[in-house]
Amino acid sequence: MEEVLTKNLTIDKTSWSLVRFGDVVIEPKESIKDPHADGIEHVVGLEHIEPENIHLKNSTSLEESTTFTKKFTVGDVLFGRRRAYLKKAAQASFSGICSGDITVFRANEKLMPQLLPFIVNNDKFFDYAVKHSAGGLSPRVKFKDLAEYEFLLPPKEQQAKLAELLWAMDELIERELEVLVNIKQTYLSKIEKELINKECQKTYFEDFGEIIRGVGYKPNDLLDSYSDDTCIILRSNNIFDSKINYDNIKILNLEGVKPSQILNVGDFAVCMSNGSKELVGKSAQYIDNGKNVSIGSFCAGFRSKDILSQRIVQHLFASESYRYAIKRILSGSAINNLKPSDIESLFLRIEQDKSKVGVLLNELDSFVVNMDVLESKISSSRGLQKSLINQIF
Repeated sequence: MEEVLTKNLTIDKTSWSLVRFGDVVIEPKESIKDPHADGIEHVVGLEHIEPENIHLKNSTSLEESTTFTKKFTVGDVLFGRRRAYLKKAAQASFSGICSGDITVFRANEKLMPQLLPFIVNNDKFFDYAVKHSAGGLSPRVKFKDLAEYEFLLPPKEQQAKLAELLWAMDELIERELEVLVNIKQTYLSKIEKELINKECQKTYFEDFGEIIRGVGYKPNDLLDSYSDDTCIILRSNNIFDSKINYDNIKILNLEGVKPSQILNVGDFAVCMSNGSKELVGKSAQYIDNGKNVSIGSFCAGFRSKDILSQRIVQHLFASESYRYAIKRILSGSAINNLKPSDIESLFLRIEQDKSKVGVLLNELDSFVVNMDVLESKISSSRGLQKSLINQIF
């Protein structure tokens, strides 16, 4: 599969027809007035659609009140018409009702439903949707505008072959994701059952190292570009899924940053404030990128006192017990903020037998390496999938 995708496909499109999106896709406007009476089990909001994922995997139930009435069925594609730049479009494997900020797409007899999610999850389609969105802070796009989008559509017999190729690639990615989930579950279970030992004494995070206060700054202090005399400032949005990303960074002059606030290799960036309690306390370990990097005032750094402490803390930050301890601190608070002292005084009961800990850390480190390798492979597979979709449509 990868050998096919590493080079451009040669596709003969001479028999393909230029069509408008509205020629092959309809917007069903079915509604359900009484979801309970109709036995609706799935309620979908924009938050349930993952960006750039063709699978609709999440929903909520009618146990929570809803004003949604828009009906969708199996095979429909749910497209996030609000803030189309988020690239949310997924094919439903179940029926239900959805938000008014979601447009339901349904293929007509000219288009195989199996191809629809790939036509929509195409950079050109999303670019078109963004261009034709209207509104200020929350732009929306209408189906009547999307209906004018033009693309080349293959004959029905070729549609089947292309759908088979595209879904084969998708199946490969889904298998890799399933393996990753299983590895991650085993990794987290080993931390909870072996590194964390409820029979042992309390170990405070301040025993492992120290907190680095974030850098305060004003908008006028920010610079347009990085140089050796400047410093990248990480914020909460730069800490995601235990990794640091450098999208939408801020840059300050080095004079405004203390030397002790420059992250060293192995330091952790920790989110101290966020709109969601689920994200407060999330962390990511800093890996040298050849630049000066620090953290903003709504974040903090954690600097371990030695390599052993650093290895232990890396796995504790990933644990469910750590997440529970953070939630306990935030419980009852209207503001989702942590203070540096909250992290320093946080404790877990850790295995004290050094020989056991040494063997366990080697095992846990191996899990992290394997997960990183698999995540890199998945990222590569997704890139190949996107390239394939863009070549075809």
